[in-house]
Amino acid sequence: MSAHPDLPALHLLNTVFAGVTGQDLYFAEQLKAGIDQALADAGPALGAAGFAAAVQELQRRLGCDDDNDNACGFAHWDAAQSPAAPDSLWSRQQVVDLLKRIAPYGEATLLITNLRSAFCPPGCRWTRRRLSAYSEALDYLLELAASRARRHANLRVMVM
Repeated sequence: MSAHPDLPALHLLNTVFAGVTGQDLYFAEQLKAGIDQALADAGPALGAAGFAAAVQELQRRLGCDDDNDNACGFAHWDAAQSPAAPDSLWSRQQVVDLLKRIAPYGEATLLITNLRSAFCPPGCRWTRRRLSAYSEALDYLLELAASRARRHANLRVMVM
């Protein structure tokens, strides 16, 4: 059985809009279709970063703020926009800052985009060194997220 190609996006919507979707992927899929249509009407496809920005804007417009008990935290880190290599201390500090921002939430999502392309740009081949560096960085980011999460918090880390 193959996985749904937009499953990470649907889980992102379920986390951020849990009060709206009721954790039902069918409703999340309808919400995603609406966001995709709005993005298509706005211009060319923006990819995962554009989708994440649209989700944050929708979250802001719906009034999902810190005062709401059902609010869900969401943070996005684009590895391609990092001023240094994705496995550098500077990049890790950016992720720590994002984790601190979403720490108060019981439900939170950290979306990491362009990590693979940061280690192996388009047109390049995966070498053992690149694959090893990518695996180490990914493992470190997942361990960092696990160590920074509250004990009873539900933190989702999605790498797209």
